[in-house]
Amino acid sequence: MTTYYVDDAGIAKLLGEQCGTSTFAPVRTARLAWLDTVETETDLANLGEPRPAQSPKGLFLPAAESVGRYGQSATAATAARTDMAVIVGIRACGLRALKYLDQVMLEGAFQDAEYRARREGMLLISCDCVDCTDSCFCTLVGGRPYASEGYDINLTPLEHGCVAEAATERGQKLLESAGIQCTQAGKDQLAERDRIRAAMVERLERQNERFNFVADDRSQPGLSNEGDAAWQEFAADCVECGACTNICPTCHCFYLYDQVLGAEAFERVRTWDSCLLSTYHRMAGGVNLKLSARPRLYSRLANRVLHKFTYSPQQYGLLGCVGCGRCVDACLGAIDIREVVQKLQCPAKANPADGREASP
Repeated sequence: MTTYYVDDAGIAKLLGEQCGTSTFAPVRTARLAWLDTVETETDLANLGEPRPAQSPKGLFLPAAESVGRYGQSATAATAARTDMAVIVGIRACGLRALKYLDQVMLEGAFQDAEYRARREGMLLISCDCVDCTDSCFCTLVGGRPYASEGYDINLTPLEHGCVAEAATERGQKLLESAGIQCTQAGKDQLAERDRIRAAMVERLERQNERFNFVADDRSQPGLSNEGDAAWQEFAADCVECGACTNICPTCHCFYLYDQVLGAEAFERVRTWDSCLLSTYHRMAGGVNLKLSARPRLYSRLANRVLHKFTYSPQQYGLLGCVGCGRCVDACLGAIDIREVVQKLQCPAKANPADGREASP
């Protein structure tokens, strides 16, 4: 890994070089930063905003996409784009989420070719957090407000420039091809970077100090099982809108349906699905048959939280929550997942990554 110092003019030129491809970067709106395509140079001030309101998940797993066409008159389905694109300003929580999605979509017996094509075609320019929202809690789930892996280039904004770390060959080539003046980062600049990072960690720990649970990839809080009616306290506020799962950077449940394109032409479409919806896992049947695996809302809410903090570590060795706090912001019922875990944890139950409980 090579660490440089690049002044504001150099960073603007670096990011401006990408505007001819497809660049997704934080765009400031009246209330928040929003991840969007940019057609002119990226506004460097936006890198100092808290993480964008929506996650970059949709760039890798679109909300709806064709997975195949069939029938005598069907034409070929649209292939996933493979040309290079750039995400600017992705945060450490977003990189952790991509690591999780990589496990789901690319590891194991079944691999998603469309996801792989988008993943390999995306160059990631991450950025340290120098601000955060009240809902951010990455430090509660084993994260930090700065990246340590998963990026091509990482930026740490300083007063008149950035410390830029090139972690991959294509990240290094991008810095070189941009034709900017890069100098080796000096001790003062590295010390300033470390000070900013430490200050952000302290700020996040302070704003989350009322929560006393501990969670990371190796150790999780033991939570009540989904049949425990104690979950009803939070489910009473849930309106089943699915906002939490749509905004979550690691949720990946999908629904398949077929539609008619024309005479003897059909298409299968994959869309996002939500485990909070009453139609999730709906099965065919009639009177006296169980039409849903989880007919009670509190059981579905419990399943969502348990998937993040219990099932994902057991299945993938990774926590399913990265602490971005987007679900807290999006929830119409004002349900805070931190409050849920705090309330429903069972202190006597150890829940290591192998899923075994400690002896009483």
